Amino acid sequence: MWTLALACAFFLCIHLMISGTTMKDQIIARIGGVAYYVLFSLLSTGGLAWMIIAFGIALSDPMNVVLWKSETFLRVIGLFGNFLAFLLVVVGIVTPSPTNLMALRQLPDKTVYGIVRISRHPILAGIGIWALTHIICNGNLAAWIFFGSMLALCALGANNIDRKRMALMGDTYASIKRRTSIIPFVAIIEGRTAFAPEELGVARMLLAVSMFSAVTVLHELLFTAKAI
Repeated sequence: MWTLALACAFFLCIHLMISGTTMKDQIIARIGGVAYYVLFSLLSTGGLAWMIIAFGIALSDPMNVVLWKSETFLRVIGLFGNFLAFLLVVVGIVTPSPTNLMALRQLPDKTVYGIVRISRHPILAGIGIWALTHIICNGNLAAWIFFGSMLALCALGANNIDRKRMALMGDTYASIKRRTSIIPFVAIIEGRTAFAPEELGVARMLLAVSMFSAVTVLHELLFTAKAI
């Protein structure tokens, strides 16, 4: 269990204390941008692999206290939550967004459009919902540490991106923030933007549904546990 905690701390550290701070600029100034991104990618991949392996081991650790049993109704809630997560992540990846890396070079023509109306950080929001549903459906300490770390990374990461975009874009990004939200659907409920499902795109939606269906069917084969 301690190995899992250490792996999660390492993964959070490299993302929040290095990538999310001025330390990133200092390292780039010393070793160059290409070297930094190669090194950061290796550390991120290694850190994630360490977390996954440690999580698998921690599940059989005597210290892995079971906090509650995952009943069927919790798994049904998790299934719907995971569908929303897939929608946000898959559609978010293939939709131009003011918060993705491409926006650092050029903002999309329509800054508040499609999935961005639901969340201005659709990928992080989707991963966060995925982590939350897995916490709900896996009531044990190992799951709390593993998925809780992913949830914390998404929440803190979204705020870090907002902070850096505000410093870079000023009033332009402030306008985007006023019309959107990090938490899905909040800006729509508050009337700061309109819900426009037709902007999501049929092809994007079908891709998300297909990927969700495939992972749900193959969940036990891939992760040794049934999706529901």
